[in-house]
Amino acid sequence: MIPELPAATLAEVVSLADDLDALLTRKPRTTSSPFDQRRRDLLAAHLGRSPGDTIEPLTCIGDSNTMFFAGAERLRFIRYRRSALWKPHWINRGLDLLPCFRVFHVGPATAWKAGDPGSSTRSREKIEILLKKDVKPGSKVLLSFGEIDCRIHMAKAVLAGKPVEDVVAKTAAKFIKLPQAIAARGFKPVVWGPPQIIPKEEKLTSPTFPFIGPWSLRRDITYAYIEQLRAHCSDSGISFIALSGLYHEPMEMADRELFHDGTHLSQRLMPLALAELEKAGVLTFK
Repeated sequence: MIPELPAATLAEVVSLADDLDALLTRKPRTTSSPFDQRRRDLLAAHLGRSPGDTIEPLTCIGDSNTMFFAGAERLRFIRYRRSALWKPHWINRGLDLLPCFRVFHVGPATAWKAGDPGSSTRSREKIEILLKKDVKPGSKVLLSFGEIDCRIHMAKAVLAGKPVEDVVAKTAAKFIKLPQAIAARGFKPVVWGPPQIIPKEEKLTSPTFPFIGPWSLRRDITYAYIEQLRAHCSDSGISFIALSGLYHEPMEMADRELFHDGTHLSQRLMPLALAELEKAGVLTFK
């Protein structure tokens, strides 16, 4: 069982999110704030101990699931950079309640298209801008893509008659080219596997975050995709972490209370995520 966030911690998550929201709405490129000690204190509460003085932020880039690392119990996208002038596509940043993460949202990009120039979300172009302007050379970059593929596109392909193994193999083989390309440029990519299987049956799908097929199908696709991606990352020397199946019985639906909006992970899972990232050597607190 995942424990409840202490009431005081949850209250601080909500309060700090409101304060940072007001600051970043005015100054979206702010890198320090009068709330930095509160951010460190919140991290200490999640870790169960005080981290050292040096915290090197991990850059997180991806779809809306990346906003989990922004630390708030809600989605909040702050417009940050344009990725084009004629027809602007925006890169958003998160509220970044925790000092160990810097979070950037590049739109509802799929694993299938995340590395392709000219996609509808312009995700590859946005990633290139961030690598050039916001990520230190040689540093770690967490990539979070694939959850949309699992709940919509791969599910649709399987329902159309294609074998699960073939569908997930093709998607994983295509996506891995993105972290491989980033690694070839001297960065240290970290792949964050799809973190959840939305715990709802098809009749409860919503226009905002739609999904296709029964939960059991999306479960099987997600786990098969995670294993394919884990193998590719292992072969390429790329760190890989996935929470799906760790915070609930793997073959059963997760408790809906672990999702702040029915779709995205609650901050109740942040202590687990931090522990997994530390265990993988992705985060270090000296």
